[in-house]
Parts: sequence; structure tokens; C-alpha cells
Amino acid sequence: MQILPYEIHENQIGVRLSYLISDAEKRHPHSIAAVTYDAYKQRAKRTPGFRLKEGRGRGNEALISWSCMPHEWQSICREKLGNPESDYNPLQKYFQISPEAKSYFDTFQFENDEYLTAKQRGQYTVNASVMEAMIALKANRSAQRKSRGGNLRGMWDALAADVVGFQDHLKKIGHITHTLPSSTKRLKMRHDDFKKFSFESFIDGRNNNNNAQLVTPEMIELWQNIFAGQRNRKPTYIEVALRYAAYLDGSLEIINNATGELFDASADHYRAASESTIYNYQSAWAQRAGSHALRSGDRQKFMSAYKPWHRLEQPKFAGSIISIDDRQPPFEYATGKRMWFYNAIDLGSEAFTTWVWGDTKEGIILEFYREMVRLYNLWGMNLPYEMECEMSLNSMFQDNLLQNGAMFQRVRIEANNARGKRIEAYYRSLRYDYEKDEEGWLARPFAIAESNQKGAGKTIQLPKDEIVEIALRNIQKWNNTPHSNQDLHPGMTRWEVFMAKQHPELKPTNWVGILPYIGFQQRSSMHLGRIKLQGKERVVGFDGAVATGEKLIGILKRIEGKEVRVNWLDDCEAQVLKAHVYDLQENLICDLLGDLGYSRSTLERTEEGDKNRKIMSAYVATVESYIKRTSRAIEHITILEKPKATKPGFVMPGLRKYETKESEAEVLAPVEKTEIPGYPSRFNSSTKSRF
Repeated sequence: MQILPYEIHENQIGVRLSYLISDAEKRHPHSIAAVTYDAYKQRAKRTPGFRLKEGRGRGNEALISWSCMPHEWQSICREKLGNPESDYNPLQKYFQISPEAKSYFDTFQFENDEYLTAKQRGQYTVNASVMEAMIALKANRSAQRKSRGGNLRGMWDALAADVVGFQDHLKKIGHITHTLPSSTKRLKMRHDDFKKFSFESFIDGRNNNNNAQLVTPEMIELWQNIFAGQRNRKPTYIEVALRYAAYLDGSLEIINNATGELFDASADHYRAASESTIYNYQSAWAQRAGSHALRSGDRQKFMSAYKPWHRLEQPKFAGSIISIDDRQPPFEYATGKRMWFYNAIDLGSEAFTTWVWGDTKEGIILEFYREMVRLYNLWGMNLPYEMECEMSLNSMFQDNLLQNGAMFQRVRIEANNARGKRIEAYYRSLRYDYEKDEEGWLARPFAIAESNQKGAGKTIQLPKDEIVEIALRNIQKWNNTPHSNQDLHPGMTRWEVFMAKQHPELKPTNWVGILPYIGFQQRSSMHLGRIKLQGKERVVGFDGAVATGEKLIGILKRIEGKEVRVNWLDDCEAQVLKAHVYDLQENLICDLLGDLGYSRSTLERTEEGDKNRKIMSAYVATVESYIKRTSRAIEHITILEKPKATKPGFVMPGLRKYETKESEAEVLAPVEKTEIPGYPSRFNSSTKSRF
């Protein structure tokens, strides 16, 4: 392969040393030739940037910067090797379309509120971009000349030649040519105007005349309405131009649906416009962003094309925020059917902390929150401070469980915004770095990278249990890999960061806020201070401790002998983790704790049994003392009932009724004594008749 004398190195022209110094000069290094080894070494020492690349053998010789070479050396190169500047222009290194210039000219308006034409905007943008490149090149050359102790004589002539020669490069890369002056004097004047007035210096006020194509804001607004304001219709740019032309010639009318008024085609601000003009305006970002927001049927694609993103730093502590979302591991258990998982990842530690699965999405979200509470309780952790999630499955909880302060202190629910959930990025790594090597792995249908596209062969289907095992095994492997930020967490795995670096200000679990929504419900009743749950008698409590004293009495007054509702949640071992008691009016009454039993045998009683005995003795004593106290306050009384007055009721016709009558007492004659032989007398002289 032929080795060329010139090489582009980091956008600079480099000359290979082996071509610069001839064989004769190598044999006679002290000859009168201008380019010698000694001259090369001396200039390399005192001229910054003179040597672009250090040579290490043929094919990788030292490169000497063309722009740092003295004019004599450049002349020798042109004679011996040809002119490298015929194919390379130094402005290439600095040229790019200036985004500031593009924005300025796109939005510029003359005093009569009219905009620049599309042609004017394109021309001015290129002119300003070339001017900025020339200024950068001028600064570089000035610095190099001053560093070598030279002067700036002839620099503007060289810049003017570079600007003129840059036209060919603009054509090669598909841009229109610039219109900057070719003479040194006028180019310098244009440079000075640009330094003083910036982009405004390129605008010629004479361009704002009737010969130019003028586009008014009303025209742009109407084009937007035609393009994006028709219900159930998405016209192309060409259709917009055709309908606008028909509107101007009276072939059709356009109605404002909000006001019912017709747009007036005879108004001065509606003027004829070419198809290219309408296209240029409609395809500009300022108009395209708004119209595509209405026309787009795929919110994800629209946001990826138009919505900027925040640069968010990773949390330093575990527990600060988790990100949750559903996913389908890339394995099939039947044709077109895959398992559903719902996972949570702690963003500070990068560890997956919760995972549930099922054949479908239905019911998976409720079990997900239950499992999160169980697992965090198993590890002795408080629930995370903040959570980010998507709307679809979580909408049912946004007014209760996912209110700020309930299960989490802050909740951010994203409405169909994949970019808003950090877990999506981790899912990609899990899919391609961990699961891809598993048998039966499925490629995405539209994967961009060839290595991620579907390969040859038949799709392998796996049993559901095996898919779950693969998914859980890879989560375990993920959690045991080193944390990505080893500067902050040196030598620690993701799981070690999760366990060791929980945020110190996390709040305890708000059981009152979550049990009614994620717990199980059961009806029961209270009898003798105990409530049955899962077939076991349990005592009532307050703040996690057995209730005694006035707290217990207050609970007994409210629900003793009554039916209650118990909300409870089990732990990872199917035991009751937490239980709350409510009355039937949905009022929270108390906690429900396990019954504190102990051995009947004194010999077999443990320390824990003695503790339970003391607590239950206090529990019983509270009830007994209350009974005695209330019984002593009871006074013995007698109750007398007054006869009640009754109204006359039904009387049977013809039925005689005995009625008492009051009369004066009558005096009866004395009864004569009659004695019967052998019987004592029944009366004596003092006895009065009872009749």
C-alpha cells in the first residue's frame, strides 16, 4: 500500500518526516538545505504543537504540523510533494453550523413583524458559521505566531484566501456557499461589524421588501391549524400547501371550531406561499414540536424526539428512592406467551429489593406491595423514602396507598414516560448482560444492533418454573456484583451497599396508612379481652405493646362483646406480621398481638414465659380492678311504679258491668247472744260485727 506524504491528524495537516528530509540530506545533515534533522529537532523543541505525532518506524513516522511550519518549509513541500491545501482547508477544523445563528435567524423579525425567508435564513446561518470558524482560526494562528516570536503581517491575506477556498468544501458537504467578501479589506470590515453587532450585522434591511417572500405569523398559525388541527386527519406538508392555496383562491373555507368563525382569506396577512416555503416553516423545530404533539399517536416516540431530559445524579444512600416497573423476561413458555414480573430496584445501591411474578399483570401489583413490606421487615429495614413508578398499574392506589406519607414519603407517578423511570436502563443491562446467555433467550423484534437481533433456529420454550428460576437467579447474580461507583463504595457489592448504607433519616412504616389497602381482612369479635385471628386467641395492644391500664379499659369499652374487623398482613413465614382492629364504622381501635402464653409447670417455665406471665397478670388485673371499682360505685335502690291511667276501650253492648257506688254507713241492730251447750261462746261483749 502506498504511503502518502500527508496525513490528517486531529483535523490538522501533518507532513511525514521521511518525505520532508531527502536521502541526500540524511547522508549530509549539515548541508545548506533548509530542512535538516538539526533544524527539525530545534524547531520541535521551541515550537508548541510542531510535532503532531512521534514517529516509531516506517508507516508511523513523525508528523510535522503544516500550520506550524515556516513558509520556506511549506514552499519546499509544495515543490516536492504537492500542495496539501488543495484538498484540505484549515477552516474545516473549526466549522460547524452555529446553533445560536440558526436560532437567531429562524426567529428574527423586521420592524413590521415579518420574518426572514427560508432562503435568507439559510444563507445568513452559513455566513455566520463560516465567520465564527474564521475567528477561531485567526485566534489559533495569532497564538502560534506570537509563541514563535513572529508578527501578524500577511495573516489577513491568508485568512481571505482560506475563506475563498472554503467554498469547495461547503459544496462537498452539501451546504450552500457563503457570501462573505473575497477581498481582504472588506472581509476585515465584515469581521469588525460581526464583533460589534453579532448576527444582526449579516441582515440586509433591503431584504425586507415586496420582492422577497414574506411569511406572517398568521400564515404560520393557519398552516399549523391545517397540519395538526383537523380531527381524525393527518395531512402531509404537500396537502397543507394545496389546501392553503385553495383557501386563498376561495375554493374552500376554514372554520375555527372554538368560535365558529370563518378565517378571512382576504386579510392582508394571508399571502401566497410556495410549497417549499410552507415545508420549511412547518418542518422547523419551533412549529414541528407543537404540531407533532397533537398528531403523534406514540407518546414514547414523541418524547424521545422532542422532550429534553434532566441530568440526575445517583443517590449516595440506599433507601432514598426506588424505581419500580413491570417487565417480561425474554423467554416463552408457550407460543407468544411470556411471564410477567414486577420489580423494584434501589437507585442508591443498584440492588433489586422486591420481585413478584405471574402469568398476567392482573393482581400482581397488590402482591408486589405486600411482598415489599414483608422483605423489608425480614431485613430489618424501613421502607424507602421515595418511589417512582408508571401510571397504568398504580392508578388505583394514587389516592390512598401511594399518597405522600402513606407507604412512602414521596411518590412520583409517570404517565407513559419510560424515560422517567430509572429502572428501564437497568432492565436493558439485565436483559443483554445477564439473560442473553441463557437458553431460550428471545431477541427484540426491532433490535438495532445485529448481535441483539433474532438468530437462526427455532424458538425454544421453557417451563414456567424454569423461567422464574432463571429470572431470580440473575437477580441474585446482579445483586452480588460490584457497585458501579467504586469510588464511592470501594470493594462493595450492590447488596452490601444496600445493607450497610441505608439513609439515616428513613421513617418507620406507617401501618395505619397501608394495612387497609394491602392487608387481608377478616371479621371477628372480642370476648374477655381476646380476639381470634387465624384460629388463635390474641390480646389487644397499643403501639406494638400489650395494652394495660386505662388504654385497655378504653378498648374494652368500645369493642368488648362486639363484632370487629381485623386487617392483617403475614410475613415471609406465613405468620402474622401486623394486625389492626377496626369497629364496623371503620374506626381504628387497637393493635392485635399474639397471645402471650407460658408453661403451666413452674419447673418448665422459661425467662420469656415469666415475662409473659407478668404481662398477662397485668392484663387480667386491669380488667378485675375495673370491675371492682365500678361495682363499688353501685348504690342499692328500690323502684316503685306508678299506676298508669288508661283510656276507655271497647265495651260489649248489653253486657252488665258491676260498678261500685258510695253510700253512707248503716248502723245495724245488736245480735242476740245464743249459746250452744258444750261450745264456748265466739263473741264477747266487746266483739263487733264485721258485717
